[in-house]
Amino acid sequence: SRLRLAVWAGSDSSCARERLVPIVLCNQGGAAGSMKFKELFYLANIIDYGRIVTLYWAIQSSGYTFALWYSVSYILDAFDGYAARALNQESRLGYYLDMVIDRISSSLCLHFAAKAVVDGNTLVPLWAASIVAFFLRACIIVVELVAHGTVMYLSEVLGVHQKQMGYDYAIVRRYLGDKRYLFWGCVSFEGFGLGLIVNSSPLVLLSLPGFLFRAAANV
Repeated sequence: SRLRLAVWAGSDSSCARERLVPIVLCNQGGAAGSMKFKELFYLANIIDYGRIVTLYWAIQSSGYTFALWYSVSYILDAFDGYAARALNQESRLGYYLDMVIDRISSSLCLHFAAKAVVDGNTLVPLWAASIVAFFLRACIIVVELVAHGTVMYLSEVLGVHQKQMGYDYAIVRRYLGDKRYLFWGCVSFEGFGLGLIVNSSPLVLLSLPGFLFRAAANV
């Protein structure tokens, strides 16, 4: 049987997950069941296990140590796709691993960034802290969970193509259609959160435009 799987592809950056194109994976008769165990040991999936470990180490720390382990996890995300394609190891397990870890990763960064703002450890003035923290937490729900969850449902369950998902809007076309904007938006989104966590005003200010761009494009 042939199983159509929508995977995040189209960019080799760590934000490749943001672009949807259809890829067909073939399950050949009874071989499908025997392949499931082997998929656990695919290099791309092992890389994702490493991302889980480094994220765990990140949340057990704070400040620059958090940023270090979080960055390692984020960088590893740039290599799982390469490994899967180079070794012909695309799998549904790897697809969902990558998707779930991506959402957890960004949500954790936003959560700890909001916490740093509320604790008064950032450049955000105290009078605006609750507003900024609310916005960051809203991004967890609206951008990371609702928006990406909707895209997943439309593509996986209903088979809707990405060009039917907001391509009428110029910001979405720019975001998904140009790798430079895609990379800038994704790196800035993470950089903004990390900048707040380590209280780096230059990083926060430099990342803010890209952060807002990616948030708007996903909403």
